Amino acid sequence: MADTTEDEAKISIKVIVDKVNKRVVCAEVDYSFVDILFSFVTLPMGTIARLLGTHDDKKFECLGSFNNLYHSLKDLPERYLSTECKSMLLNPRSLSYDYCRNLELKIDDTEPIQYLVCNNVCCYSCLQFMSCINVSSKDNRPRRCQRCCCLMGFQESNWHSGVFEVSSSVFVSDTATFIVTDDLCVEPYNLARSIRLLTDLGITNINHIEERNLQISSYQVKVDCSYEFIIGMLYFLKLALSTHRPFTYFVFSRICPETDIFISWHHCISEYYDYIKREVSASSKMFLELSLQKSTGKLLFAEAKEDFVEFLFGFLWLPLGTVIGTLTKGASTSRCMENILRSISNMSVGKYLKTQDIKDMLLKPHFGQKYFSKNQIFPLNGVPLRSDEVENNDIKIDVGFLKQSGMFLVTDDLTITPSSLASSIDLLKKLEVAPEDIERCEVSITLKEGLSMLKESLRSSSILTKSLEHQLKR
Repeated sequence: MADTTEDEAKISIKVIVDKVNKRVVCAEVDYSFVDILFSFVTLPMGTIARLLGTHDDKKFECLGSFNNLYHSLKDLPERYLSTECKSMLLNPRSLSYDYCRNLELKIDDTEPIQYLVCNNVCCYSCLQFMSCINVSSKDNRPRRCQRCCCLMGFQESNWHSGVFEVSSSVFVSDTATFIVTDDLCVEPYNLARSIRLLTDLGITNINHIEERNLQISSYQVKVDCSYEFIIGMLYFLKLALSTHRPFTYFVFSRICPETDIFISWHHCISEYYDYIKREVSASSKMFLELSLQKSTGKLLFAEAKEDFVEFLFGFLWLPLGTVIGTLTKGASTSRCMENILRSISNMSVGKYLKTQDIKDMLLKPHFGQKYFSKNQIFPLNGVPLRSDEVENNDIKIDVGFLKQSGMFLVTDDLTITPSSLASSIDLLKKLEVAPEDIERCEVSITLKEGLSMLKESLRSSSILTKSLEHQLKR
């Protein structure tokens, strides 16, 4: 593990450990750590895939097939998607992006949007921004205002200006102390609750308990023999997505990632299907051509039009909290992230969470309007990032991002490539399937199948098989 640099920002927390059973009981933290923890649920899935893809710890993987989706979009040739549009989609921002730029430790290195602004003071005073696309400030091509034809310059986006002037904290009170359990339940400190936590864990001998210090940095990780630990929050995010005991895993370095981190589907299946029934009638429908192996019935790959591929790429723009708290309704999602969302929901506004608007934003950290397209079938609405975007949006919500003439191959693990004879032959060679052993069938994709694909993408490499098996058995 790499050492932290001397000048890298750090925060300190205390962890209470059970020496005998080699586990962390809880951590005692202030606002700075809780702010970062709560920010996890606001991160778009594409941002998480990109950030974790740079992490060199390969002991375990997380996010199922989201990594394949991200790299498929990244490698997509420009003839299917413009460079500006691809840059925007590979670097999504949730509505809380500007809030998270004020965290004491930042793990999201996504650059702010550069808006093109008319240099004419009359246009500028009316806040008539030309572009909501992430145009690079290194692009020196002259652009003129569509309204007055004057030259335009760059201005950095700030969607929530002025909200950080009084307090150093972002989401929670900067005077409160919090207790965070090993599975990331967050509560304001309370002596009675802390003692009850010890008894709930079966700890009767206080001599088995000791305090250790953790230094938290943004990216780097270090452990030494003096019980001084430095943990990178990016690494901690990976642990939280891969195990339901991230503190214990880091401090003791001996517990393998559990296989039961995904909550059972059955405890909330009734609520989940009620949700589907309410929404499915209003959702659109797409069609998919599947290639199956005759001899085994195995799903090999699908050939899809741009609507289905764009729908899949749309997974990357969804914030983690939207995926877990809104769309999958707690079905088969990470226990730690479920606990963070539940903690936010249970935390009182004013005394601990700063405002009701912040609480609502954390519980439903949806995407901006520019990421919304006609092929997004989930029951979500994009929200304008600025009031002027309604009039000056470059990417319209009634069109798609991909060019309509494209056909694509989609494998079971959501690797997407443009369809061609050569790519089909290469895929069959890789699968070791003879052409005469293939049969094709058409299936439909509605909200039900879409939600199932999203759920399986978090944990599986057989997304199409598991999501469409009810249609394949007919």
